[in-house]
Amino acid sequence: MEGPEKVQTSEWKRPDQVMQLHRLKVKKRALQARINNIRVSQNDSTEKSNRSNDNLNQYTAQKRKNPFAKDEPNKKINITPPDLETSNDNTLFELLHIEPPKLNKVEHSTLDYSLTFSNALSKLQTYKNIVDTESQKGEKYIPIDWTLKTKMRFMSPKPFPWNCKLKTSEEASGTTGFVRCLDIGEKDSTLDTSPNARLHRCCLVWQHPSLPWLELFPRSAGKVSANLTSNLTIVNNLPIKEALYKEWSESFRSLFHLLRARQCPYFYVCANNFTALFRAAGICGISEAHAFLTPTTRGFRQFLKQEEIKYTMPLRKDLKRYSDGADSGCVTSELSQSSATTVVNNTEKQNFNDDDDEDEPQDEWLQSLGVENSEIRKINNSKVRMAMEKESEVDNLNHSLIFVKGVEAQALFNFLINCKSAITITGSLAGVPPTLLAPVAFHGATLKSIKVKESKVRVENERYFSLELKGPLLPHVLPSLCSLMKSSQLEQYTASCAQLNATTAFSAAKHGLEEAESESESKMPQNVFGKENLTDCGFSDELLKHFCSPDPMHIQPVESIKFSNNLYTWS
Repeated sequence: MEGPEKVQTSEWKRPDQVMQLHRLKVKKRALQARINNIRVSQNDSTEKSNRSNDNLNQYTAQKRKNPFAKDEPNKKINITPPDLETSNDNTLFELLHIEPPKLNKVEHSTLDYSLTFSNALSKLQTYKNIVDTESQKGEKYIPIDWTLKTKMRFMSPKPFPWNCKLKTSEEASGTTGFVRCLDIGEKDSTLDTSPNARLHRCCLVWQHPSLPWLELFPRSAGKVSANLTSNLTIVNNLPIKEALYKEWSESFRSLFHLLRARQCPYFYVCANNFTALFRAAGICGISEAHAFLTPTTRGFRQFLKQEEIKYTMPLRKDLKRYSDGADSGCVTSELSQSSATTVVNNTEKQNFNDDDDEDEPQDEWLQSLGVENSEIRKINNSKVRMAMEKESEVDNLNHSLIFVKGVEAQALFNFLINCKSAITITGSLAGVPPTLLAPVAFHGATLKSIKVKESKVRVENERYFSLELKGPLLPHVLPSLCSLMKSSQLEQYTASCAQLNATTAFSAAKHGLEEAESESESKMPQNVFGKENLTDCGFSDELLKHFCSPDPMHIQPVESIKFSNNLYTWS
């Protein structure tokens, strides 16, 4: 008999425990109904509660009264219908065994939300959207990089929409579109608009001169080539040298005239010792034609001074001024003692902020101290030499970049076309004029194709599709290829570039103007008309708008770029 009695005793429950379990079940069902936006009517809930009360009364009637139970005759079952529940969801805290927060009337009046599951889920979704927005960093545009590129590689986890095997129609349409400056991807025409044809259009460039046995890009003064012996014919043959120079002069003049007429957006002049970038009026929001040249030396800047060409050095922080009489690099040994003293005094005043009295002539002051004239000349010569050494510190560096604008750009063109020192007399490229590179055709230009190679590579056991380009890559090539990939619905890819280090100063100089001057010019109406006047320069409307932007932040050096979630990030 002990077994049944123990079983029956173990099944006994206290009434308050039964009621508590019942209330929790009712509240769970009500909470589930609220989450699913299902409201149980008040009548149904009342009937259910009545039926449950009857069942409970029958159940408790069969049981004897527990003598140890607390007598609560007036206790009522607290079953609240879902429609009459308050905004403070105490059920959630009761199920989680957490005490609900106690808010006074002031705090409760200031809160415009309730602690419910629906609000919690909505706040969670809002927080997720904020996190997703913060994680998607990038820009919708590609910065302009005026640095010349020698190589470029695109990598994508998905195959590219083109291949390197061009059909006859694709090669012909790509060449025709580039030569005639036609946007075969947007405008209706009878040309082939396949991705292969559009890719081939982006991989062409105009160049002069073109000597198949010589590599004319990139150029370097100290470069050793196996063609040095074969090139001796040009050096030793005067008629050949003169013919090359005459043809180059005509090509250079034709290209500059196209730039002035705003039918060429920009072009490069690549010599062994320097590289010049000429840009048309309207590019980067500048209302006049302008040019950069880097690197330079004190002697080169001295020649510019003698030709009365005014320039600025935007990357040189200590001496950011015009070259008209204040550039100590233009001092020569043939200057008189008085002019040399003036230059030295100006240099000391601008570089060292000397507070000495400048009114009294220095020579007279030294003579009053009993210093002989020979010693005074030595002192002046030493100061001039120190000023020259100070000016020569930036030679062949990025800080030696010079910027000219307007009529000074015309003067720089005249200087370069007549500058015999632009043609080297030693090395593998001796006697060969500088290389001209442009996105549009000009007199004597040769249509050159960039080498394109497609392959598959593995990086960290993952397969990627690779597209490699090699050759003179102008600034418009990268945004054109990225636009082509975007129109081909390529969702994700990366690109890395090999830069020509001698031209990185072009991007570092931004617009070449001081901040105040750049801001004032960016508001001028000439910048609005600059874009309209460049409609025949060979660029599409989208690309032209990109290159005419007056914002200096749109000019950035780019070594690698990544496209993801319709945004660009670069470094």
